[in-house]
Amino acid sequence: MAFLMIFWDGVGLGKEDSHTNPFFAASLPNFRGLLDGALPSLRRSRIHSAVASVVPVNATLGVPGLPQSGTGQTAIFTGVNAPRKIGKHFGPHPYSTLVPIVKEQNLFVRLRDRGKSFYFANAYPQRYFDYISSPRGKTPVVAMSYLAAGGELNTLKELENGEGLSADITGEGLKSFNSAIRPMLPQEAGERFYRLGRPRDLILFEYFLTDKAGHDQSMSRAVDALERMDGFLGGILRLIDPRKDTILFVSDHGNIEDLTTRSHTRNPVPMIVFGEGRDFFCSRVRRLTDITPAVTGFLAG
Repeated sequence: MAFLMIFWDGVGLGKEDSHTNPFFAASLPNFRGLLDGALPSLRRSRIHSAVASVVPVNATLGVPGLPQSGTGQTAIFTGVNAPRKIGKHFGPHPYSTLVPIVKEQNLFVRLRDRGKSFYFANAYPQRYFDYISSPRGKTPVVAMSYLAAGGELNTLKELENGEGLSADITGEGLKSFNSAIRPMLPQEAGERFYRLGRPRDLILFEYFLTDKAGHDQSMSRAVDALERMDGFLGGILRLIDPRKDTILFVSDHGNIEDLTTRSHTRNPVPMIVFGEGRDFFCSRVRRLTDITPAVTGFLAG
């Protein structure tokens, strides 16, 4: 059994408007194929096809203001209502008083303590390590969680050896780091992701281009970010066994679905589930805080 978890930053449910919502401007044959031709939106926040489901997930967690990555990701990866804990939404990094919670209660720690194997697939250039280790550096929630559970972040060496994935999926962005690593097609990256996850209980990939495109209010970049992910999904689907394996897409807050604003939104986020675990997750997840308990319960069951 393979459990593939994809965290894509800043993806909410928006209007069915190709002028403002890139989901309805992009070519997304793999997502549409999973969902009987449909795409998730505010109007169609629940979709149940023969093989996959979408359910809306509350990202505001009962706290006023716009959801942010630090608190939203803490909620996802610990099960703790982080914005309520500190009285506000906060990001992009975890608030100082949330750091012990992230380190001690995160998903990877819970899986480690249950004897489960896990892998964080993202690989980073040296500049990333220099930043998080600098006096002013801040470690994001996912990386902090993985390190706290005893994991080691992948470098470009692991990416070159086929043991990691570039944060932009294809590796094209590594050209600015003078990297000689050959860029790959999104489909190739998806196939690699599945192969890396197959021997483990859980594998995670974190994708930030969706949130960046939303902040940039760039339709072309937003379409590219979504189409890359669609190709990545297509690579996974070439190899996956829906009778045994599960794909889970989650996000921390809305953004890319409404390019009329540079800021985040209060829209629900779509949880997309394909494969063996979809009924389990659709029956248990309503809020960001439900995700880690559900994943832990599913893998421990």
